[in-house]
This record gives sequence, C-alpha cells and structure tokens, in this order.
Amino acid sequence: MNPISRRSLLTAGLVLVAGCKTTKTFIGRDGAPATTIALGAELPQHAAIVSVAVVGDSITEASASSLRHALADVGIADVVIDGETSRRIAIGSGRNGQTLSGVRAVKKLIGKGTNPSVWVIALGTNDVGNFDTPQDCADLIIQITELLPPPVRLVWVNVYRPSDLRQTTVFNQVLEAQLENRGDAVVADWYTIAADPSREVLRSDDLHPNDDGKVAFAELVVQALQRL
Repeated sequence: MNPISRRSLLTAGLVLVAGCKTTKTFIGRDGAPATTIALGAELPQHAAIVSVAVVGDSITEASASSLRHALADVGIADVVIDGETSRRIAIGSGRNGQTLSGVRAVKKLIGKGTNPSVWVIALGTNDVGNFDTPQDCADLIIQITELLPPPVRLVWVNVYRPSDLRQTTVFNQVLEAQLENRGDAVVADWYTIAADPSREVLRSDDLHPNDDGKVAFAELVVQALQRL
C-alpha cells in the first residue's frame, strides 16, 4: 500500500481533516465516557497511520461503506476491506458451500502485497459456539496473530452473540489477554455497544448492525486506531 500523496501531512501522524468545524463522537470502551474529537484537531504523532486493511465477517461487509467514510474523515483513504458472510477465523475453504476462513483471507492479502499501517480483524462471531475450551479459542486467535507479528499494529473487534453469551464472554476475555500479551494491539469493544439496548444499533436478528450500528461500528474502529 502506498501513502496517500494528497495527504502527505499524514506521514507525521494520523491527522484529522483540517479546517472542518464538525465533530465525531467515539465510543469509550468498557463503559468509559465517549470522547468527542473535533475534526481539524491533530491526533498523536506516534500513530503514523496512512493505510488500513480490514478482514471480517458479515458485520464488516455490512459496515464497509461506513468504515470507508469514517476512515476518510480522519484522512485515511488507502483502505482495503474484506468482509464475507459467515466467515470464521480459521475454518473453511469457501468451496462447496463451506464458510470462508479469515486466516486464508489474511494470507491472500499478504500474498498480494497488502502491507497496511494497521490491520483490523473483526472475526470471532461465527466461532462462538464452535470451540470447546478457552485454549481452543486462544489457538484460533493465535493463528491470526502469528500471521501479523509485532511490530505490525493490530486492532481486533470483539464479538457480541446473544444466543451464546457464555462463549461470547470467553472469546472476548481470551482475546483481551492474547492482545495484551502480543503488544502493538488493542481490542475494539463492539460487545459493549451492541449489548446496550438503549443504543438500538442492531437489526431485528439482534446480531447484525442496522444503519446506526454500521456508523457506530465504523467509529469504534477509528477510536481504536487512536489508541495505538
């Protein structure tokens, strides 16, 4: 991925679009207060984020347009988004009706020369209910983190699957521990947003984002980039 020539100021750090008077509100994690960032303000200089690659499932696929707009708002136009319905972390070849594998998707992008400032992984929802132990869950996550070792920076969006809250909780706890051990990585807390009925961000299936949810998902990803 090449830096964005018309936004060369981003080489010094991720910078919000200059001169704009509007604001963006980003959702805090774990119940933390939301933060409002004025467009035109400067983000931390160490960020240096000029490109992003996102690999996810149907939630990512549905939110792709909102993601592109939210990233463009903070000056990132060099974006690859690969979201596929029913995608799991590792299982599936996509052949004969099988689900698609996130590991295979990441490998394919890397093989094509994709080398973003930050990888965003939004997988795990379709793995909830399909692992036996926390270690099985950790092994799934490690398959991705081994493909993207530090100092490659990583955002992983956690999961909300109300049909199996026990395994949802296990996955999110294991994910938090794995990324903390890895370093150069943060968890984007979709669970807290999606599980809050007052936010009304989900469709009637209580799983996929509605129009407001797509915007909330995209803003959550941008907020996570700010924490790297």
